[in-house]
Amino acid sequence: AAELLPQLAWHYDEPFADSSALPTWQLAQMARQHVTVALSGDGGDELFAGYQRYSAVRLADWLRRLPASLRGALFGRWWQALPAAAATKSLWRRWVRFVAAVHLPPQEQYQQWVSVFDRPSRQQLYTAEFAAAVADCDPGRFVQSAWERFCDRDPLSAAALTDLVTYLPSDLMTKVDTATMAHALECRQPFLDHRVVELAAAMPIELKWRMWRGKRILRSALADLLPPPARRRRKMGFGVPLDHWFRSDLAQPARDVLLDRRSTQRGYFRPQAVAELLEAHEQHRAEHSHRLWALLMLELWHRQWADDSRTPAS
Repeated sequence: AAELLPQLAWHYDEPFADSSALPTWQLAQMARQHVTVALSGDGGDELFAGYQRYSAVRLADWLRRLPASLRGALFGRWWQALPAAAATKSLWRRWVRFVAAVHLPPQEQYQQWVSVFDRPSRQQLYTAEFAAAVADCDPGRFVQSAWERFCDRDPLSAAALTDLVTYLPSDLMTKVDTATMAHALECRQPFLDHRVVELAAAMPIELKWRMWRGKRILRSALADLLPPPARRRRKMGFGVPLDHWFRSDLAQPARDVLLDRRSTQRGYFRPQAVAELLEAHEQHRAEHSHRLWALLMLELWHRQWADDSRTPAS
């Protein structure tokens, strides 16, 4: 992974912070040894409500209908005193993230759930000068403005359609297209045929999501084509063990890059705040792997494309 980082920064030629770019890159490289064209399932989760986070959207919508006094009793500030789990995907960590945003309007709530750095963590990270320079910029507006296009739909459909016009093209399709084309592999997304998209967008959410599980109509349509284990398997991402890597093999390289004078003199982030992220993660006091990856890729992008020495990665 460490050896691939400069190549990723070069080929993506933008600060691309999705760590699944790394296994996607390697998968494309392996696939190209055998084929010249490949198919991907991109779009299926957005069109047919497949992401697990949509369960949080539905739960929040249900809780929003409770009396304000009852919501306050259930989700008062007492939860902030409880420690967050250090494991990336622990149930407790997900619950803490859920409760932290439960009081927000639906679009702000969802924006916070999908953010790597929420507003308070950004303010803690920025230098005073950089915070003043970007005071009029709201990165969350990108997601919120998309949500507003679909505010007449139920919250779960609004979340899925928001992902369809933000997360899918700006992250997933960018990731796959860059990784595959770097190896001369053509990748096609059958789910994104405009007729499939239009059909899915017109479907009521009840056809897609039920009993805390998505892709209902898709599973039914493919029941005679897929074996039961494939149909019943839980949703799986395509991630890498970042939490472990930043406590082992990537710990020192991350420190060498993020705390290097070249990085700290850019004036974006407080060196002490970055050091605290690294230390808290390494000591299992918090889970900051995705934040560290984002900072690392931003700095490597700077060195590949924004600094004076713009030479291709080996």
